[in-house]
Amino acid sequence: MIAYNRTSLDNMIIRKQADEAFGAGCISPEENTKIGVNYPVYFYTPNIFICIGLFLLTTVIVAFSLGLLFLIGAGGINSVIFLLIFSALVCYGALEYTVHKRRHFRSGVDYALLWMSAGLLFTGLYLTVNNMSTTSQCIIIFTISLLFTLRFINHIMALVAYMALLAFIFNISAEPGGTTRLITPFILMTVSVACWFLCFRFYIHENFRHYRQCLNVLKVSALISFYLAGNYFVVRELSNYMFGSFQHVGERISLGWLFWILTVATPVLYISQGIWKKDHIFLWVGLLLMAATVFTVRHYYSVLPAEWAMMFGGIGIIAIAYGLIRYLKIPRYGLTSQENNNKHLLEKFQIESLVIAETFAVPAAAPAPANDFQFGGGSGGGGGAGGQY
Repeated sequence: MIAYNRTSLDNMIIRKQADEAFGAGCISPEENTKIGVNYPVYFYTPNIFICIGLFLLTTVIVAFSLGLLFLIGAGGINSVIFLLIFSALVCYGALEYTVHKRRHFRSGVDYALLWMSAGLLFTGLYLTVNNMSTTSQCIIIFTISLLFTLRFINHIMALVAYMALLAFIFNISAEPGGTTRLITPFILMTVSVACWFLCFRFYIHENFRHYRQCLNVLKVSALISFYLAGNYFVVRELSNYMFGSFQHVGERISLGWLFWILTVATPVLYISQGIWKKDHIFLWVGLLLMAATVFTVRHYYSVLPAEWAMMFGGIGIIAIAYGLIRYLKIPRYGLTSQENNNKHLLEKFQIESLVIAETFAVPAAAPAPANDFQFGGGSGGGGGAGGQY
């Protein structure tokens, strides 16, 4: 299913682990070099600046080519639809050629062809139906982005697929006259939890090792969507949108106390889970959502002017950070303020066996150089008293 060469993908993972182990000081430069030689990666992946340049260049070429086709053959809506779908298929064919024959991997060219192909295909399908419903658009976007994610392991496409899924569920549950409108937040929270557990199960499965970056993006998105589905401000605004009853700030919504609890408790739960499980995703998402909780509370209950609130908040955060840095200078409970050197990766990915296999054949030791230095010159116990050295 994956378009890229799996052997090179596996070797890229091994070399990344070796680089991390070398950075942690667990293997020598010679061992790291030997691993790189024995596990080659045949992908063309330039640096970020060349990648951006190739992306822009490919986009300009495709746009000019598409404009030329439109000038030559566009005569009506049907011809426009045909040209869009035809251009999408040509871009996809060029993408497959670039990946298979030219071995491009995140070089900018494949990114540009991927997004141009998906965009042109969606536009062509959208124009085939007059006044296409939002639900149908979500289905098309989800299908296209899911297929491109599975084929080209693109994490941004995975994010687009997840957002399209949530939009589809929201539009279905929020239809006028439907009985599910009142429980839409709980439906979205259920979907978020289910998505997180599926990503967790897939992440630890060896067959999905090449999709782990996509799964990490989906896990972060699921945590954020769960919080937003229970956030008081978001639920209030969605209620205004669905029911058309715009409430004032002082008015309460149904089950408002529950959504206030979810607004405050969810980031705390994420942070505690991140500390307990040593999970960076939970920790960073929890800290981010803690800021969102502060803004939500302040939107409805303003205690201090904004300038004073930001000043005192910054002082408090600096004090907490300084205290934690001093307290965790000596590692406690598996936490430390020192820079993470990823030494645990050796145990996680079982790279010890790889290092041992690559360095098992120890070269024969070179013979010690002959010691040709001869003492002499002195005629007495003074060692050089005779003037000769």
